[in-house]
Amino acid sequence: MTLESSERRRDERVPLKLPVSGKCIGTTRSDSHPFQGETRDVSFGGFCLKVDSINGYAVGQKVRFRTRLHPGDFLIKGHGRVCWLHTLSDPHWLGTMGVMLTSLRRYSTLWHERVEDRIQQLHKTTEST
Repeated sequence: MTLESSERRRDERVPLKLPVSGKCIGTTRSDSHPFQGETRDVSFGGFCLKVDSINGYAVGQKVRFRTRLHPGDFLIKGHGRVCWLHTLSDPHWLGTMGVMLTSLRRYSTLWHERVEDRIQQLHKTTEST
C-alpha cells in the first residue's frame, strides 16, 4: 500500500535516527492513533519516520510529536501533517510516513540549527572521500 499526496520534498534531507513518539489526530478525540517511531531522515521542513504501525493513519492527518535532537537535549514538541504513507515488510517497523512540520513552537530555531549542522557534517564527509 502506498498513499501519496501532491506534496514533494522541498528541502535537502539528511540521515538521522531520532526516537519519536506522538499521535496522529483524527476528527474526534477517540479517533487519535498513538505511535512510537524513529526518524530515517530529517530536513528543515519535515522528516521521514519509521513507525510501529500505520493502521488508522491517513494522508493529510495532523500529527503531534515529541523528540530530542541529541541525547540529553530537552524535549522538542511539535505538530505536523502526514504527507505520505508506505508499508514495510520489516517486522519491527511496519511502515514509514512523511511528516511535514507545521509548528515547532519555540524550537524552530534549534531545529534549523541542528539540521544545518547535520547537512554540513554530511557535506564534509562526502568531500573528504
